[in-house]
Amino acid sequence: MMRNTILILALLCARSVLAQAPAIPAWMQPSFAEGTTTTLPTSIDHAVKHNTFIGSYTVRITIVDTINGNRQQLYLSAWQDSTRGIMQVELMRGIPHNTWFADIRANMGVVANAIGRKAVVTDLSRVLLVDRLRAPGAIHTRPDIPLTPVGRSAVIAEQHCAEHALVEGPDTMHVWTADISPSPFADGPAWIPLNEGVLKVYRFLFMFGETVVFKFAMPPLLELEVMEYHSGSTPPPVVALQFYEVIPVTDLITPEGRP
Repeated sequence: MMRNTILILALLCARSVLAQAPAIPAWMQPSFAEGTTTTLPTSIDHAVKHNTFIGSYTVRITIVDTINGNRQQLYLSAWQDSTRGIMQVELMRGIPHNTWFADIRANMGVVANAIGRKAVVTDLSRVLLVDRLRAPGAIHTRPDIPLTPVGRSAVIAEQHCAEHALVEGPDTMHVWTADISPSPFADGPAWIPLNEGVLKVYRFLFMFGETVVFKFAMPPLLELEVMEYHSGSTPPPVVALQFYEVIPVTDLITPEGRP
């Protein structure tokens, strides 16, 4: 009888542990429904890399299918302070499709996907490459990008930008650069999986290094343009993910160890 009681108590405890909401840093919690997460205990202070840019921006990316003429647009929004960041991809403005939360000091990442409405909590190294964060002053413009001023300018996202031509073989591209430092895009490879579908075109922004590009046009194929830009520290945005199920990454692993 005693043995059976112990087994029942053990099973109840195990279920209680499994039922506990995943712990995430407190600053992420306002984006999720109450009770779906708990507060991550204060992490041990350790040396971490820091972002070179502190602020936020939104980029609109337009891709044209030259065969059928279809236009696809998506919006990429970023917010970051020295050790935290949020990246969002919206296929429709105002509706997040993919969201990446990152806390470098806590070594914690959360990936939310609109398909299935799940937000997976995991170690940061599983989802982002923060080891690619650049040291201040260590970002260099590629010397083989021949930007030629054309004598025109435009105001883009409230920033004065100079237009340049970029000729590579038969292709003539147009690039609008802003005199801003540090580059808001240079840490891009650390914050978003750039091999996912149309996100590959985002590479055009950070490939220029410290030369900050606010607009890039390769007619008739694609166009990138910064819609909003703000430098300086601001509170993290609250992303509307209240109906998402928040789960630890271990819940996605099968008993055989395969995801």
